[in-house]
Formats: sequence, structure tokens, C-alpha cells
Amino acid sequence: MNPSNASPSLLDNIRIVLVEPQGALNVGSTCRAMKNFGLRHLYVVRPGCELDLDAVKMALHAKDLLQSARVVQTIPEAIAGSVLVLGTANRRGEYHEPNMTVREGLERIRRDLAAGPVSILFGREEWGLTKEDLAFTQGTIRIVTHPQFTSLNLAQAVLLIAYELYQAFGDLPASPKPHADNPFEQPPTVEELDRLYKHMFSVLTMCEFLPRTNPDGLFQIIRAFISRAQARRREVNILMGVFSNVDGFMKKYVRHRAGKPPAPGEAPFPPSAGRPAAGRMGGLTPDDEPPPARSPSPAAGRSPAGSLDPEPGV
Repeated sequence: MNPSNASPSLLDNIRIVLVEPQGALNVGSTCRAMKNFGLRHLYVVRPGCELDLDAVKMALHAKDLLQSARVVQTIPEAIAGSVLVLGTANRRGEYHEPNMTVREGLERIRRDLAAGPVSILFGREEWGLTKEDLAFTQGTIRIVTHPQFTSLNLAQAVLLIAYELYQAFGDLPASPKPHADNPFEQPPTVEELDRLYKHMFSVLTMCEFLPRTNPDGLFQIIRAFISRAQARRREVNILMGVFSNVDGFMKKYVRHRAGKPPAPGEAPFPPSAGRPAAGRMGGLTPDDEPPPARSPSPAAGRSPAGSLDPEPGV
């Protein structure tokens, strides 16, 4: 089947994203696996190889997918406009939450697939996706294998995920966006979530909520529970509003403490307002204060999500 002649399908919203693949044979085999199961959109981030005759040889009758693959320099370019981004990892880890089996991942994809692009990231053959790569995702999918040998070849991993996607969505035609008349009920794009996360990080840093030694560790936990909540645009906008108000209040408080006048058009700072009284947290007495949150210990060096065998396979 020629993808250009195929009927529109929900699978058209799936993007396969290879992050820094090192072998042209693996890229070609990935194209072949994708075409076997009706996937059309391949993005390659900073390939460490030329997509040359070796890739064409392994792609075989899927060389049209290889020719149409988009080569980009950054993950944000590859996932632009996506309503869901999932990474692949063969083990659990601090930066991998929420971590799902393939079947659980399919249920997560099912909710948002009709709303827009869903990107699935695959890492390097030797060490998979790093924690920096996973920061762009909203969860990870793990392929359950025999515990004595968990490593998968890159193209094999794509093949297994593609097969499951085809079984779940291959017979489903493209459909109108859900809640087309109410965009606030649609899932946010990755760009909208990124704006929220950057704003939250800035405000929580200013409030000294995040620890100075490892702010990313605790913030990743916050990101993870927002991902698990599967927030819609309405909730994202509400959170943006909450943190914008906190941001404005904190800046007003700083000016007040420095003895500076209010900004133009700004109401005076309430005389009675200020920091909570010593020994109290939001109205709680010392006896019923919750224990302080423990931040995760800093990761040393690279934090791979898993490794994939460098052998290309067929």
C-alpha cells in the first residue's frame, strides 16, 4: 500500500521520533516497520549517521517514508503542535513517571489521538533517552520483556509499538476533533504546557519552594502529577492564572518590603499582609504541620532511560 494513496486514518496523527540514531540500517528498518503498520510520519532528531544507501537498502519498499522523513535539530521541532508526547524506556526511573506498559500507553493515547498529533520518542541505540529528553514527555511506555535480557534493537522496539498501534487504531478512520465547539475541553499542546511549566518553575523558585540544590528533581514530580491528571486547556489556563496572581503578589510584596511605592495602576499593599506568623503554615499550627517535602537526590551524570542494541536487525 502506498501511504500517499491510503484513506485518512487516526494513525495519521502518530509521529515516530528517533532521537540521535547512530545507524542508517536502523533508520531504514524503522521505515519498513512503520509502513508494515500504516504509520507515515517519521522525524529524525540530529542523526549520527547519513540516511544513505544503507538506510534505503533496509527500508526496501518503504523508501518513500525515508525520503519524506523530517530531519530536525531539536526535540521541540519534532514534537511541535503535539497534544501528547510519550517516551520509550525499558525500566522504571525517577524521571520516567508516569510509566506505563504498552497497553496502558494505548489507553492514554486513545483519549487524545483524535485531537491532534501524538509523538512517540525512541532513544539512541546504546543508552536510549536521557533525562533531558524525557523532560519533553508526559510519560513513558515500557515494553515488557524477559527480565534476563531487556535490551531491544531500535527498529524492533518501533516494530512492537507500531504493531500495537495498528491493532488498536488501524481500522479507525480520521474523525473530527473532539469538543471542536469548545477548545477549552481539548488537550493542551506541548507548547502550552511548556509555557505553564516555565511559569510555574519561575514562581516556585521566587517563592523559595524549590530546593536550591536540586530544583529539577522536585519540579519533575510536580510535572508528573500534572501529566497523570491529563489536564485540559481549561485547567491549564486556570493554573496559569493562579501562578500569575502569585507572581504579581510576590513582586508587590518585594516592592513593599523595600519601601518602594506601588507600580503605576497597582493598589497599595495591605498593611496587615506579610509573611505567615512564625510557627504557622497557611493556618496550621506547628503540631499539625505536614513534614517537609524531600527532594530527590541529584542524578549523577547521564540518566539513560534504557538501552537499545546497536545491531540493526531486519
